[in-house]
Amino acid sequence: MIDIFSIIIAGIFSCIILDILGFLMKFLGIPEPSWAVVGRWTYYMLKKAKFYNPNIAEMASFKYEVVLGWLFHYYLSICWAIIYYICFILIGFKMSYFSGFIFGALTTLAPLLIFLPFTGQGIFARNTNIPLKTSLIFLIRHSIYGIAMYEGFRWFN
Repeated sequence: MIDIFSIIIAGIFSCIILDILGFLMKFLGIPEPSWAVVGRWTYYMLKKAKFYNPNIAEMASFKYEVVLGWLFHYYLSICWAIIYYICFILIGFKMSYFSGFIFGALTTLAPLLIFLPFTGQGIFARNTNIPLKTSLIFLIRHSIYGIAMYEGFRWFN
């Protein structure tokens, strides 16, 4: 039986760690993702079924777009926890800090190949002023996220 409780806890925990890391990185001058843009993209994706929206930053904002951005962020984390559960609990790949690190690093491909291009920022952030730095920041954040995902599931094993 799928353990929904462990999936939800691990997904939320790892997302909280990711958010704490993002908050701490602000002290190094590294901005957090714009949850308003994430929420706006989610809103237009759900309302108009428009996934590719390269002008999302200029589109009309709406009252709760930051809240929607955060909710979507946590929803995606729980989706990643489902994938982690399938790979490491059901299939039985060896769980470790290293495998969590690799899992997290692989999740970096989602924003770099889906979210950024679909919001006009290009594959691997190539349409931004700092594509390499942006890609590395995503890699660092997501790698630590994967370690936190491992730790979240380790509580239940």
